[in-house]
Amino acid sequence: MMTLLRLFGKFFEIGIVTFGGGQAMLPLLHRALVADLNWITEERFLYFVSVAEVTPGPVALNMATFIGYEISGVIGSVFATLGVVLPSFLVILLVAHSEKLFKENKIYKRFMLGIKPVIVALLINAIYLIVGRGFVGVIPYLMAFACLIIFIFYRKSPILILLLAGALGIIILK
Repeated sequence: MMTLLRLFGKFFEIGIVTFGGGQAMLPLLHRALVADLNWITEERFLYFVSVAEVTPGPVALNMATFIGYEISGVIGSVFATLGVVLPSFLVILLVAHSEKLFKENKIYKRFMLGIKPVIVALLINAIYLIVGRGFVGVIPYLMAFACLIIFIFYRKSPILILLLAGALGIIILK
């Protein structure tokens, strides 16, 4: 039971301080679960990032579910998922209840402007984690660059690009 409460607490703690979505949460998850607590290995973390990115649903929710399951089975996935979802749910309730106060509040507006650079930094850190530790050889870098070009200039469906990149990975990467 103590592991479940620690699992819930750690995901709640990360969920309450993370702005910018699941990708922004990745560096915090990595530090907490791999570096500090040693609950999962580096390889498992990168595996969960890959799976969470390609499965339907929010990345943060997928990561919590997968990691919770890895640590304590089905009940662990429930506790981790509740931990990561509950902070957002509570904030949404608060904002919905006080919409006018937040909408016109200068401090709130300035706070939101102030955290945008942090969100960018967290997203860049997430990219560094994935690229720096998850890419082996030149081909993944070329694939990432090609996907970026296709996204920016050709505006193709991310789903189509994911499927094609996955197929290329099966054929080319080992």
